[in-house]
Amino acid sequence: MPTLGDERFEVYLKQFRPLVPEPLPTVGLGHQARRTFVLWAWITAAAAILVIGGLTLHIRSNRARIIERVGNSERFMDDRPLTIRTANVLLAKAPSFKAMVDDMAFRSQTIPVPKGKRSAIAVLGKEKIKL
Repeated sequence: MPTLGDERFEVYLKQFRPLVPEPLPTVGLGHQARRTFVLWAWITAAAAILVIGGLTLHIRSNRARIIERVGNSERFMDDRPLTIRTANVLLAKAPSFKAMVDDMAFRSQTIPVPKGKRSAIAVLGKEKIKL
């Protein structure tokens, strides 16, 4: 037997009507957000251009200084170690490859070897190889 409370509850449930939900807010960039993004993109691009330009100028000025130092190859070879860059500069200024190699081969060693130590080149120069 249904009780009075159960009947009233059932009548109450039959009156229930769901409400229409409110529309969800749209997610998207507003006009102000897009404008800010574009502004930051332009600022970033300008900064990148300035950095690349500065690096290019720095590299060119260093290259000019190195070429200026290498102007006199004998002076340069006496106070600087041989690197690929200096060998390329010497090769560019020498009349031939053989002349450049001969010029480099007959230079005296500028770095003194400490007492009690031997240069690997000096040791290898004394070694007699049998072929």
